[in-house]
Parts: sequence; C-alpha cells; structure tokens
Amino acid sequence: MRRRIILAGCAMLALAACAQVAGPPDFSFGGQGFQIDNTRLNLAYAERNLGDMSRFRGKPAEAAAALAQFEAAVSGMRNPGNNITVTQVEAELIAKAIRTEREALGIPLAIPPGEVAAALANAVPPLVSGDQGAIQAALSNHIFTFGPAETLARLSNLPPMPELESVAPLLTTSAASEWNPGGSFMVPHRR
Repeated sequence: MRRRIILAGCAMLALAACAQVAGPPDFSFGGQGFQIDNTRLNLAYAERNLGDMSRFRGKPAEAAAALAQFEAAVSGMRNPGNNITVTQVEAELIAKAIRTEREALGIPLAIPPGEVAAALANAVPPLVSGDQGAIQAALSNHIFTFGPAETLARLSNLPPMPELESVAPLLTTSAASEWNPGGSFMVPHRR
C-alpha cells in the first residue's frame, strides 16, 4: 500500500515537472489522421496538441481541431468498453477543463462530448480553406450558442485555458493504461 502511494506521488511529480509541451502540434496524428472514435490515438496526442492552447491564437482551424480532439477523447473515456479509468480527483480536473472550454465557446454542458467533437471537426475543413459560406454553415450548428460570427471570433482568439492544458499530460498517460486502481471516470454533463 505504501509503495503504491509513493509510486503515485512520483508519477504526479513527474507529470507536474512536464512543464514543456511534447513537441509541436500534430493534427495528422502521426500520419493516421483525426479519428473521432479512436480514443487511444486522441489521448496519445493530447499533451502534444493540447498542452499549450495559446499556440492557436489567430489559428481558428487549429483551435477547432484541438478542441475536437479533446471532446473526442472525453467521449471515448466515458465509454466503459475502452477500459480507461482515472481517479476521482483526475475526473474533477477533466470536468473543470470541459467547463472552461465550453464556456469559452458557448457550448452547453448538456451536449454529449461526441456531438461536440463532431461539430468542431466539421468546422475544421472550411476554416482551413477559408470558405466563408462553409464556415458560416459549420458554425451555425445548434451547439454553438454564440452564433457563427462570435464562435469564429472565439476560436480565433481563445482565452487562456490552464485547466485544459494541465490535464493534457494526464490524458496522454491514460492512453497507455487499461488499469487504474484509483477509481473510474465519469464526467457529468451538468454542474
């Protein structure tokens, strides 16, 4: 028991020491491409793509891609079939990150993460191409309660998201786990 506590403490210190992001964002996911249902892939690239959200200021396509990845990872973690669990404390940190992200974009907490991931992912191609009509259509999705113009403005200038950035290493670490004796993960839709 004592050994587990010491190991858990060392692991948390190691995560805290990871102040630098693991490299530049990679939205090709190592050449595999974004796959909304590939939870482990989304988790594996979490630290790299979500560890410094300030990199996406002025880059709405990249911001949308990163947030789609985050929501897809959360959706996959909630699926018991994926065997990914985290402690209660970690679940609370992830829930705070979700609230921060959704408040920034005006997305209600009641919307399932898979639906949010899909809406954000659908906005990426028009944002990359600059097709204003397609951007307007993609950001007219009902989940974006601020409307297309304000949602685009917010994606272009994300507020600081320290809660999201701080859970990125945790998400990456959980990609390799099919264990966690500390508890189970359940992110509430409402708080």
